This record gives sequence, structure tokens and C-alpha cells, in this order.
Amino acid sequence: MFHYEDIRIAIGKGRILEQLVPRWLEAKFPWPLEPKSRQLWFAGSHQGPGAMIVRGPDVATLVARGAADIGIVGTDLVVERGAQDILQVGDLDLARCRVVLAGMSEKRPDGPFLVASKYQRITRDFLQRHHLQADIVPLSGSLELAPLIGLAPYIVDIVETGETLRQHHLIEIETIMLAHACLIANPAHWRAKPEVVAIRDRLVQHLA
Repeated sequence: MFHYEDIRIAIGKGRILEQLVPRWLEAKFPWPLEPKSRQLWFAGSHQGPGAMIVRGPDVATLVARGAADIGIVGTDLVVERGAQDILQVGDLDLARCRVVLAGMSEKRPDGPFLVASKYQRITRDFLQRHHLQADIVPLSGSLELAPLIGLAPYIVDIVETGETLRQHHLIEIETIMLAHACLIANPAHWRAKPEVVAIRDRLVQHLA
């Protein structure tokens, strides 16, 4: 018998949360929040873990520091964080998207250029792999504006269908990485709490 009362899961807002909830229920875990509730957490019970609804970039921090036992977050954010203090313990067939280089031309730049992105590590690694010279302009959102206002002619951003890029007359030049929802765990909790492994097994069984 597992005791889920004290187990907490950090879940990233947005696409991951929207796609997770019905399948969470398929895994026989209770979800007491209303569909459009602004409540950010609920406590665990003997039937299932509690959950915290947080910004995607904060999921790994909460898990690494032990505030959450397990997290559900995009692999893009796991790679961007470069975390050595968390474990990636499962992949979920949810929120599939891709990180792309985009701009107003379909040609990859061959000289020094500016690129705006919230993905500093991913962008830097991409540039190094392809021996490209660029300065990264850090932006946390509204990246599509950067080429339009002359801030940077290229962006590295995450897309699902690419419709937002098309609406801003931007063209996908290259896919840098594929991304999807994954399960991460606090290493100590993964070893010490069998409930964490059991949650992973149930979610992967029902979501993969």
C-alpha cells in the first residue's frame, strides 16, 4: 500500500497542464481543481499525490530543492537548465513541440548576426555546433517582435504548429531540438520514496 499524502508534483502551466489533466484522471489520480480554476495547488490524499501548478522554468528548481518530489516539464527546459541535480525518469506523449531557429528569411545566416531567445544554453550550443558567430539577445517572451522591430533578425523559440511565426511573417529555418513533456524527480526522494516510482509507473503507463 502506497501513501501518497505527502507526495507533491510540480506541473508546468500551459500546454502540458491542459493535456495532462484528462490522462491524470485515466491513471486514477484525483484532480479536485475546476477546469479554469486559478488555484495553484491541492494537497495529496491516500488516493493520489498533491500538485503545484507553476511556471515551467520553476518546475526543476522546486524538484531539485525538494519542495516537490517529482515534476512534469518540457524537455526543452530540462536541457536549458542543464540540471545535474535532478533525474529525468520518464517521457510522456504530451505537448510535443520543437525549438527552432526562425527569421524573416529561410536562409541560415552565414556571418555574424544577432539572435533573440529565452534559451541561452540551447542557442549557444546550437551556434557552437554549427560554427556560427552570433550575439544572443536575452528575451523572456514576445520573441516574434524582435525581427519586426529591428532588435534581432533571428530568434530561437519553441513552436507547436508554427502558426504564431506565420502570423508574424517569420519562417522556420531549422529545427534545433524536439521537445515534449517529461517526468523529473528529486534524486534523494526517488531513492527513498517508493511512492515516487509508483507515480512515475502509473503516469507513464497511461500517458506513453
